Amino acid sequence: MVMNNNVKAGVLVAIAVALVFLVAPKSVTGTRYHHDVTEYDCNIKVVDNPRPLNHDVLATVGIYCNTAPKSTDFVMQLQYRAKDNLPWTNFGDAKQLNGQPTSTSVDINITEPCKGGEWRVGYQLSGIGNVTNRAFQEPQYFGSSKSISDAQCANS
Repeated sequence: MVMNNNVKAGVLVAIAVALVFLVAPKSVTGTRYHHDVTEYDCNIKVVDNPRPLNHDVLATVGIYCNTAPKSTDFVMQLQYRAKDNLPWTNFGDAKQLNGQPTSTSVDINITEPCKGGEWRVGYQLSGIGNVTNRAFQEPQYFGSSKSISDAQCANS
């Protein structure tokens, strides 16, 4: 079978595109926590920034680990401030991941009673590495802040 140069080039482009999709990471946004592929390699992404829902504020964070740590402590918490010139404070109880993260993304919801002001979600990963059995604690990260009015809370 004889192929002309255009067909050969088209086949090569199709193969290259297929390879990109096969080896591309699941997510190129969010926070990647990793320390040597054998220790842990986790990705965390704010799936849904705080928003009013049923008179609560809801935020959702997703986590997946290509290599999960031997033990994991993944914590997220809503933060609030009444005005944008005031400091952020933790609002309500922190929420933890139940069990070990897997290579399939798990979404974790956190809710607190809604009130007008600025809201954001903070999250942090710590645990024990797989091979070295050393404890680790990654820096805390925050999602984007969202301004929610009292009227939005009342009408949610």
